[in-house]
Amino acid sequence: MFAIAPTDLEWFDRLRAGPVPELINFWTPTPWNVRRLTTNDRLYFLLKHPIRKVGGYGIFDRYIELSAADAWEEFGIGNGVDSRESLAGKVRNFAAKRSLTAPAPNPQIGCILLREPVFLNDGEFISPDDVGHSFPKEVVKLKYFTDADRLATTLGSPLAGSMPFTLVAGSGVRKRITRKDRKGQAEFRQMVLRNYAHRCCVTGSGVVELLEAAHIQPYIDKRSDHPQNELCMRVDLHRLFDSGLITIDASFQLRASPKLAGTGYDKLSGQPVKLPTSSTAHPSIQALDYHRHQVFR
Repeated sequence: MFAIAPTDLEWFDRLRAGPVPELINFWTPTPWNVRRLTTNDRLYFLLKHPIRKVGGYGIFDRYIELSAADAWEEFGIGNGVDSRESLAGKVRNFAAKRSLTAPAPNPQIGCILLREPVFLNDGEFISPDDVGHSFPKEVVKLKYFTDADRLATTLGSPLAGSMPFTLVAGSGVRKRITRKDRKGQAEFRQMVLRNYAHRCCVTGSGVVELLEAAHIQPYIDKRSDHPQNELCMRVDLHRLFDSGLITIDASFQLRASPKLAGTGYDKLSGQPVKLPTSSTAHPSIQALDYHRHQVFR
């Protein structure tokens, strides 16, 4: 089972801008019946007019009903808004367009809670009709599907890492590539976070909004997106790693540059790095050696 649902563009853009929590709220302005979705089913985001294409998805966790104020307290920016008042205001606006009764100041909403959300770049959007999943414009809520999930097949998945990572040629002068140029980055980030159990490999921090996928050998092209060329790091440590101010040795221990003396980060030197459970996702010794000799300073 999977489902496709029309999706508010502002909600989508706010969450895609990040930071993306592990759990997001695909809220509905009035409580909905979503009993056909079960844990681990996919819910795809069909972006509303004028786009009318799937822009991402989340993994269904559960459905609950809360007041708008309680939903903000529980999920914060995971609601796709910036404040409690923004959430309540959007809910009231939706209700006002569809009802003659005065909307409540703190309305009750449906909360479709999704894990491990993926938000695609513009060039990666897919029309469900193009892959055989008819979605008429008249559908305003969910549409359920029980056939083969061809959206998942078309979107593909990040490199599974069945072959060991080897350094990518072209590590000298190269064109600066922005995130928008990197297809599949949203799904790849989620894979890296899963490999590291959604925790920073250095500090063990589990604040998902602060976690990023850090390339060991700097990104060259799609071949760089290999699990063995990735670390899950807290955002500040990711910046230090990319800047060559920290590195990881062949014994999987962190080393801090002398330039960090007295900053507090120097105290992390010698600390063992936490590795993924699966050995196929362990950092490449070759990539670590490259970073230690070519990036670290």
